[in-house]
Amino acid sequence: MVASDEMAWGSDLMAQALRDLGTDYVFLNPGSSFRGLHDSLANFLGDEKPKMALCTHEMIAVAMAHGYAKATGNTGVAILHNLVGLMNGSMSIFNAFCDQTPVLIIGGSGPADPGQRRFIDWAHSANAQGDLVRPYVKWTDEPATLDGAMDSLLRAARIAQTAPKGPVYVSLDAGLQEQPLETSRTTDANLTRYAPPPPVHPDPAAVERVAARLLAAEAPLIVCGRLGIDRRATLPLVRLVEATGAAYLDDRCIACLPTRHPQNLNGDRKARSEADVILALDVHDLTLATTGYGVGRSHIMGAGPGSAGAHVIDVSLSDWFGNSWSRFGGPTPPRDDQIPADPLVTLEALADAAERLGGDTARIATRRDRLAERHEAVRKRAAETLEKRWSDSPISVERLTHEVFQAVRAEDWRLVVRNHRSWKDGYWAIPGCGHYLGGDGGGGVGYGPGAAVGAALGLKGTGVLPVAILGDGDFMMAPGAIWTAAHLGVPLLMVLMNNRSWGNDELHQREIAHQRGRDASRAHIGQRTHEPDADLATVARGFGAWAAGPVADPEALAPVLREAVERVKEGEVAVVEVVAQLE
Repeated sequence: MVASDEMAWGSDLMAQALRDLGTDYVFLNPGSSFRGLHDSLANFLGDEKPKMALCTHEMIAVAMAHGYAKATGNTGVAILHNLVGLMNGSMSIFNAFCDQTPVLIIGGSGPADPGQRRFIDWAHSANAQGDLVRPYVKWTDEPATLDGAMDSLLRAARIAQTAPKGPVYVSLDAGLQEQPLETSRTTDANLTRYAPPPPVHPDPAAVERVAARLLAAEAPLIVCGRLGIDRRATLPLVRLVEATGAAYLDDRCIACLPTRHPQNLNGDRKARSEADVILALDVHDLTLATTGYGVGRSHIMGAGPGSAGAHVIDVSLSDWFGNSWSRFGGPTPPRDDQIPADPLVTLEALADAAERLGGDTARIATRRDRLAERHEAVRKRAAETLEKRWSDSPISVERLTHEVFQAVRAEDWRLVVRNHRSWKDGYWAIPGCGHYLGGDGGGGVGYGPGAAVGAALGLKGTGVLPVAILGDGDFMMAPGAIWTAAHLGVPLLMVLMNNRSWGNDELHQREIAHQRGRDASRAHIGQRTHEPDADLATVARGFGAWAAGPVADPEALAPVLREAVERVKEGEVAVVEVVAQLE
């Protein structure tokens, strides 16, 4: 139990509960609906555990909590002002939901008692405030008493961390926050009694069956998804891939198997279509990972043809995730076998079983040799493309990716964010799971700056050098995240790939113009951010970062990046703006 000699208000009890839950930071944009809780964090707890991370926008606050949770494994906590703050932060909540990331969002509401409301409280109060986000959170509550608030926070913390994980929302009434405590109160700090359940273990017979199927296959393929943010998954994944002689592909927006592993075929567009058995580990969209989607309407962001005849095995908890509001995850996926259990525990069990069963060692060794040849061919093509585009100006995405890696490769780096359009496979040696924290989840642009800062804050003091590569559009939606990083002294290297366009949509405008026989040279209209060109480096300096650029000369990029890395190692946030090609 926690001593409560100075606990005098309802919000003191709420703040102490956050401390008891192990919260190190709360990410917030101020609002009067939680002024009581704000005071308790500042005065009752002294702005120490949890410490307030002031943000310039609610979308940034939730994105920071999202990135922080992925970098640390702990629940990220954000506080949003009643209806308007929740509306502003809602897109980031959707991202966290799709990304299955544990985030506790606390809202201020009310007061529920109409006699306590000011005029603005009427406009900003709602019946069931959580209805705004109920379709894309795991759980929401609006407790009516202080005891109810304590129960809600404990339950929310448990649900957020129960697999499949995700965001939860608790609205704390302003009247409860400002209610005097008539008697001495304490919180129950014995949190082991409120811990989430242990991982769901797989059926041993199913593990044996799946391992045997992989060993007997002619062309097995393993696709790994969200496990990629957990460093513990690297070793069992390598063991399973090598024991079965399977080809390997990463799911979208993740990196799991070491990129230099000879069975890693990322970049080989035929690997998926040739598979006769596909094992999908913790994959969000099973259709995308296996059969693929038709490309008749659009060829943009295609992942290569799928395998319609493969025996599909799904290892995930996906059947327990989501609801009917969003169609995230794709259509009902075809699958021939399933292990509905914790993916990491199942992966470890599959590796053990495959090594124990053995299989035809000569055939598996031959298969591994052939995969190694294909792996080398992919690397050779990447090297040839880099050489061809080495001197391009604007700078090619291949050279940008290569140069950033060369600048940080000697450091203990983490790639906390990378944008779809500011990345090329083949130029960055990722050692395995946990070195890249994955994508935004829901495709909401503006995730990158906040998530990068939140992740970097979670890594602060560990000796890790956080690296983010963002597009210009992503940055321009949430540049204020830089101020929070500078204010809190968060070391971070942020590289901005500025193609001066909403590039993904400009490519769509080109494609639709070609399909309709119209003028594709007009695709830039309503897409390009030039005349004037946005000077993003100046924006970053205005928020307190060290910044360089815009860098247009490819020969100037390496020295600028070296200086930026030194700045980060000294504890600064360093932003490098690169004028890059539109892919």
